[in-house]
Amino acid sequence: MLEPLLDSPNKEKILIYLYTNGESYPREIARSLGLNLSAVQNQLQKLESGGVLYSKLKGKVRLYGFNPRYPFRKELEALLEKALTFISEEEKDRYYRPRLRPRRTGKPL
Repeated sequence: MLEPLLDSPNKEKILIYLYTNGESYPREIARSLGLNLSAVQNQLQKLESGGVLYSKLKGKVRLYGFNPRYPFRKELEALLEKALTFISEEEKDRYYRPRLRPRRTGKPL
């Protein structure tokens, strides 16, 4: 739906995934969306170089998320929220619902 604006259907999927799940790393995004890892990494690097996303290392893993200093962040999130309303419930459940892991037994709150 946003492909004409964002110039790639993969970029649209990645942005919606990050919008719904917060921070994530490339392999998790690729696995969740069924995309090629190198394609996801390429799009993430383009978005980061444009200032839309930030990345940080957490151990050996590079996490990506929306840059809070991006001037059009609110507008982009509003656009992604609107695009999310046009996605079928089945596709939302399959790709964009945050995965909730069970808490390890005995782990303190």
